[in-house]
Amino acid sequence: MKGRIFLNFILGAFLVLGFAPTNFWFLGILIPALLLMLWQNPEKIIHQGFAFGLGLFGVGGSWIYVSIATYGNTNILIASLITLLFISILALFPAVQAYSYQYFFKKQPYLNALIIFPSTWVAVELLRGMLFTGFPWLYLGYTQTFTWLSGSAKIFGVYGVSWLCAFLGASIVVLHKQNSKKIKLIVLVGAVSAIMLSAGLKIHRFTTALGAPVSVALVQGNIAQEEKWDPKNINKILLTYMQLTRPYFKTAVIVWPENAVTAFSQQVMPFLATLDQDAANSGSAIIFGIPIINMTDGAIYNGALAIGQGQGMYLKRHLVPFGEYIPLQNIFGALLQFLNIPMSNFSQGPEVQYPMHIHGIPVSIFICYESAYPFEVRDNLNSAAYIVTLTDDSWFGHSLAASQQQEIDAMRAIETERPILRATNNGITSIIDSNGHISARAPSFIATVLTGTIQPVVGATPWLR
Repeated sequence: MKGRIFLNFILGAFLVLGFAPTNFWFLGILIPALLLMLWQNPEKIIHQGFAFGLGLFGVGGSWIYVSIATYGNTNILIASLITLLFISILALFPAVQAYSYQYFFKKQPYLNALIIFPSTWVAVELLRGMLFTGFPWLYLGYTQTFTWLSGSAKIFGVYGVSWLCAFLGASIVVLHKQNSKKIKLIVLVGAVSAIMLSAGLKIHRFTTALGAPVSVALVQGNIAQEEKWDPKNINKILLTYMQLTRPYFKTAVIVWPENAVTAFSQQVMPFLATLDQDAANSGSAIIFGIPIINMTDGAIYNGALAIGQGQGMYLKRHLVPFGEYIPLQNIFGALLQFLNIPMSNFSQGPEVQYPMHIHGIPVSIFICYESAYPFEVRDNLNSAAYIVTLTDDSWFGHSLAASQQQEIDAMRAIETERPILRATNNGITSIIDSNGHISARAPSFIATVLTGTIQPVVGATPWLR
């Protein structure tokens, strides 16, 4: 039995290769098939599911350790313990799935495999994305972001792609074990039909172009995290962004990353006034991340502003627990001082916010982690013509996090048929078209500007409706 549990762990670890940056997409179908075969043995089924989760999140979420150890100012032992606790909590979700699959649905094995197995997989993903503010990472559907199977996301979101992956994996198992030619034929027709439908959706367009293509410039400042929040460096940081931006002032849309400006607007007003005037005169709109303070109550927000030919403000809605705020202050308040994470006392932005208007076109802004939540992006798109994501993945160094997050954003582009501009501090800065293709990408860990064009759109996919 120990060997079977270990195999579950290995399958979880290998499934990570199905996600970015390796993108061995076939593992998103093959691993669920092998997992289903293991789960046919109900002995210690919870242990099996938990072991699978440890492998998946231990490898795929290993970047959590980087942020805690490197930027949380903690020693190796404490960082390892916190990371292990986090991974263990996440591993409980596959354990729940394995238990539910075996305990509640023991009869009708073929219906169980083809319907219940993928349905419990998606149910647990939904649960994981909501409980305790959610962790919507490493959804099975993301393994197919750059394949024909992602077309079903236009109707069902990434959850529909996850269901399809698990269904195709289950179909392989049934075709392998079933002797009845009739059942084999039915399963084969069902699997092929699902693939063809998704491929057809991938080609079909639910949106139309809005106006002419727009020129864009994404500024990657590559400011070291240990220097970024030191007040002594603010002038140096502003000069860096200004020098990188100035040659592109006639570009329609210029985007700086999350917290590119590490001071309140009131503290750098002369700089912002000059930047606003220069951008307006050159016909450019500049969107940039900046902490925003409410002078009435002192609340601080992780926000974004648009200046020049752009207007609007955005305050981040979905904050990262222990990174941007400390939940249950009475219990964990001491942890805030111990970890000493810069700007970890942000307030939550209002649920209802109006889109920014860039050259008169509505644009939706999401900051970092927010774009990982399919429902939040869908519900807050507000008929925007394109999406801008501001992030700072320097918290996670050279880990898998940046590649995984770009893959997640590409799936948001497919679900909504909206192009996405990803502006990051040190990578991955990229331009994603409305089909989810990475049309341009800047090299990571250098100060640079990525240029290109996007096509704003109007209309709505079934997922948006």
